[in-house]
Amino acid sequence: MRGNGRKSDLASGVNKVRTGSRMDDRVEYALMILGGVGIFGGIAAICIGWFGASHTPNTFEQTPYVISGGLLGLALVFAGGCFYFSYWLTRMVRESRESREEANQAFRTMNEVAELLAAALRDDGTSTNGEATFVATEGGTMFHRPECSVVAGRADLRRVSPEEPGLQPCRMCNPVPVPSS
Repeated sequence: MRGNGRKSDLASGVNKVRTGSRMDDRVEYALMILGGVGIFGGIAAICIGWFGASHTPNTFEQTPYVISGGLLGLALVFAGGCFYFSYWLTRMVRESRESREEANQAFRTMNEVAELLAAALRDDGTSTNGEATFVATEGGTMFHRPECSVVAGRADLRRVSPEEPGLQPCRMCNPVPVPSS
């Protein structure tokens, strides 16, 4: 029983990480600000250290400027760069998740449309209401499936029933009429 609670806690924690939250916007903003402040603060500390060290001829007076300005500035630039890199990575992850979700939604929509089209025109030449959907040219003596290569792209087509007198099935698409019950 104790194990189930731990597993559910783990599952909810992983779900929060996986789906993200509104907190992500604030975290991204904080990483960006910390990165910018760290980089520009480090550059300022390096400049102050250089300015102080360059205005004294004594080495023992230059050493504190090098340590406090140069090394502290270098550490701030490195830390700011890490924060800004973290901000960039979180943006990249978010954008890839959003684009993946958009692609998944597009695929779901395409799948729904394909299912509707498949239901509208089955392989046996029937539509969703069970009636045969065959076509013929205006003066033609053969009936075809609508997707038949013989009549594809023609504008002079009419819907026909295979029981119409004088019509024969096309030998290319082989439309088999569904027997009436």
